[in-house]
Amino acid sequence: MQGFAAAHGYEIRAIHRDNWRRRRGWLKIEVIRAALEEDFDFVLWMDVDAIVLRNDVDVRTAAIDSADLHMAWHGPDTSEIMAADFVPHFNSGVMLIRATDWSREFFRQVWDTGQLPHPWFDQATILHLLGHDGCLGIGPDRPDEPNRACLARLDTAWNSIPGLATVADPIVHHYAGISNPSTRLKMIEMDVATAALREHADAELRQAFARLFSPWREDATTRDWFMAERDSVLAERHTLIAETGAAKAQLKAVQNSTSWKLTAPLRWTKELFSGR
Repeated sequence: MQGFAAAHGYEIRAIHRDNWRRRRGWLKIEVIRAALEEDFDFVLWMDVDAIVLRNDVDVRTAAIDSADLHMAWHGPDTSEIMAADFVPHFNSGVMLIRATDWSREFFRQVWDTGQLPHPWFDQATILHLLGHDGCLGIGPDRPDEPNRACLARLDTAWNSIPGLATVADPIVHHYAGISNPSTRLKMIEMDVATAALREHADAELRQAFARLFSPWREDATTRDWFMAERDSVLAERHTLIAETGAAKAQLKAVQNSTSWKLTAPLRWTKELFSGR
């Protein structure tokens, strides 16, 4: 990101803070709103798990004159969808925002609306305010939503998600949807380690490298699933063993108790007559 900013004259802001007002998924809204109040023409947001692969293209060249908000649409008409249950949607991991009154008002609405009952954090609220309720499962789409008039699709090359929604020659890899933080970090580190080698390669070589990251992600997430299932089975087994051990300990404590010993003759008598 620093290399990209230097190449195109951007001012980079990396915010390190612990006193965020909301959960981690909402920190971008605070930062974007603050930047929109400064003397900028555009604000470019990239999630921390987004990797800039090359610096030869300025994202501002993708801006649509009539639009104030640009986000990648991940769907079969713009991306290669690699997950069977994938729901097409706009992704907020990379956003190009024109600094206008509409943008300031829109992100105020996002903040004031707050968290919806959906795991997508701020992205769910953004989609809702743009009338895209269908992908959230909270109702039908609202194509007449006024906010849509200021929205445009950003080329998916700026937000290509390996293993989920990809393009042949991405500019940005975004590692969304990996639940295991360790796996996500390892994928990012592997991508970063080779990005400098690919940046000045020809398009064919870049595309060949990009294709590799999808099966790597699939292998990694499949391994995570198996590990989680294994841990779940082991946890259940350990719980059963612990419960069995506790029951045995309780029985032994009863058998060693004074009352148990004093009532032993009565139990023997009952067993004798029951046997007859």
